[in-house]
Amino acid sequence: MNLTHERTVESTGIVLDGRSVCIVDDDSLFRLHLSALLGQANLRTMEAGDSHTLTAALEKEMPDCILLDYNLDSENGFRLHEQLKLRFPNLAPVIMLSADESQRTAIKAFRMGLYDFLPKRNLRMDEITSAVRKSIARHEVEAARDGEISALRKNAMLDDLTGMYSSDELRKKLQLLSSAVKRGGTRFAILSIRLAEYRKISASFGIANADDVLRGFAGRIRSNLRAEDFCGRYDEDTFHYVMDRNPSQARLQEQMERFKEQLTFSHHLKSVELKISPLIAVSLSGVDGDAVEMLQHLSAELDAQRNDRGFGDTAEGWSSLPGATPAAGGLKEPDERRRSVRMRTLKPAFIALEEWSSKINCTVRNISEGGARIRLERPLALPEFFLLKIATSGRLRRVRKCWHINDEIGVEFCDE
Repeated sequence: MNLTHERTVESTGIVLDGRSVCIVDDDSLFRLHLSALLGQANLRTMEAGDSHTLTAALEKEMPDCILLDYNLDSENGFRLHEQLKLRFPNLAPVIMLSADESQRTAIKAFRMGLYDFLPKRNLRMDEITSAVRKSIARHEVEAARDGEISALRKNAMLDDLTGMYSSDELRKKLQLLSSAVKRGGTRFAILSIRLAEYRKISASFGIANADDVLRGFAGRIRSNLRAEDFCGRYDEDTFHYVMDRNPSQARLQEQMERFKEQLTFSHHLKSVELKISPLIAVSLSGVDGDAVEMLQHLSAELDAQRNDRGFGDTAEGWSSLPGATPAAGGLKEPDERRRSVRMRTLKPAFIALEEWSSKINCTVRNISEGGARIRLERPLALPEFFLLKIATSGRLRRVRKCWHINDEIGVEFCDE
C-alpha cells in the first residue's frame, strides 16, 4: 500500500493528511529520520533541538502533536514538559520518545500527563503514526469536553459546593427585583446569613474541612426555604435569603428566629467539637436603597456583628470531645497538609502563564506558608501548575491548583 496517496484513518476518525508534528530531539540525524517516516504519512513536520528553539516555534505555530525526547543534551524531557504546560495553556498532545525502555520511565511519563511513550529503538512508521493519531483524537475529545464544562460553569445557575443559586445568578435576580420595585412592584427583603466560624475553621483545620461545615450549614438553610422565597451563596461564607412578596415585620422576625435556632449547632471534627452559629442581618428595599446599596449595607452590618462578637481566626475556645486526645500542636487535624496558620488577607497579585507574556490579575486571600486562596476577576480555566506573584512580597511562587469553584481557587505552594 502506498501511504503517500492513502488517507490514513483508523477507528478514531482522525485524518493525518496535512497534520503537523513537532520533533524535539538534540540528534539532528534522528530528527531527519523521524521527519522522513512521518512524511510518508503526509504529515508536516517541525523540528527543534532544544527548549529555546521549541518555544520559539510553538509561539509561531502550535502543531497537532509533539514528539519529545526524554533526554535532551542538557535538559530533562519531563521538566521541559511541565514548563511547556505552564507557558502554553492549549499545548498540543506530547508523546515521549526515549532510549530508556524501562517500565519505570514509561509509568512516570503517563503519570505526568504525557499522551504516550515510545522507545526509540527500532521505531516503525506504523507505531509512530498510530500513537500520533490516537493522541490527537484524545486531545480533541478532551478539548471539546473542557469547552463544554467551561460553558456550563459560565452559565451555571447553581453553586457547586452548596447547590444553591450561584453568586452571579443571585445578583441577576436581585437586580430584576430592584428594577421591579422602581416600576411600582412589590417590595422585598434580604436576610443575609453568614457562617460566623468559617474563617476560624479554615485557619485551624483547612479549607476542605471549612467547606464541609459550610455545606452542612447550607443544607440547614435549604431545609427552611419557603416555596415563595429563594436563596443563594453570595460570598465564601455568606448567603442571601430573599423574601420578595412584601414580607411583613412579623414574618421577617419569625424567619430570623427560625434561622438562629436551626443554624446554631455542634459539628464534630474528629476529636474536636465545633460550636457553629450564624450572623444574620436584614435589609428592606426602599429603605436601604436599591439592590447594590442593600448588599453594601448587609456586608457592613455583618462585619460589625462579627467584630462585636469577637470572632477570631484561631481554634481558641473549642474543646476536645470527651475521651479524645487532641492532635499534636493543638486542635489542628493530624492529616492536614498545611501546618501553619492561614492568615485572613486581601493582597493584589497576578498569575503568570506564558512566563511574562501573559499575566492575569487576581487577589490572594487566606494565605499561609503552605498555600492560599485566590480570587479571580472573572471565571477562568487554569492549568494544574502555574506561577503566582504577590505584589507586596515580590516573590514569584510556583503553585498547584487544588480546587476551583466559580472565581475562587485553592492552591498549594510547591516551589520548595
